[in-house]
Amino acid sequence: MNRKNFYDKLSNELLGCFYCYIQEKLHQGVHVKTMQYENALIKKVAKKRGISLMELRMIGYWVMQKERNLTEDENSSK
Repeated sequence: MNRKNFYDKLSNELLGCFYCYIQEKLHQGVHVKTMQYENALIKKVAKKRGISLMELRMIGYWVMQKERNLTEDENSSK
């Protein structure tokens, strides 16, 4: 599957999660060239959709935080 098509098909929420993940890996210095390539593909999709990178980061952060909270709630109720 073409990576560009993969990102084109994602919802804004999931695209934001991928963007945050890739930004974190870039910050850590993990697979930098690959992460830069993926980052560029995500930026193109965001631009086509009219979403700023700040908005994408906020969306991704919000979704990931929501998932973390759900996981913590499930673990604390066991």
